[in-house]
Amino acid sequence: MIRVRDAAIGGVALIAVAAAPVNPAFAHHRGGPVFGLFALGAAVVTGAAIIATAPIRALAAPVYYPPPAYYPPAPAYYAPPPAYYPPPGYYRPPGY
Repeated sequence: MIRVRDAAIGGVALIAVAAAPVNPAFAHHRGGPVFGLFALGAAVVTGAAIIATAPIRALAAPVYYPPPAYYPPAPAYYAPPPAYYPPPGYYRPPGY
């Protein structure tokens, strides 16, 4: 017989699935039932491939990224601009 705890967990899961919003997920649905069957088949094949390659990935060595490229440090002080110009000269207002 099903214990009360198991029945409660199943009931909570059933309520959560029933209360989940389903309609917004189909707002931009295009493709019909054939696309849905194709997507379901792709999900099954992907899951099977992950399960089939899990032992190989568990025994293989971890993959490390190559070290970052070395760039020399930036100079401590930048050179001054090539030339400094004096402020513009004084222009007298025109005589009236």
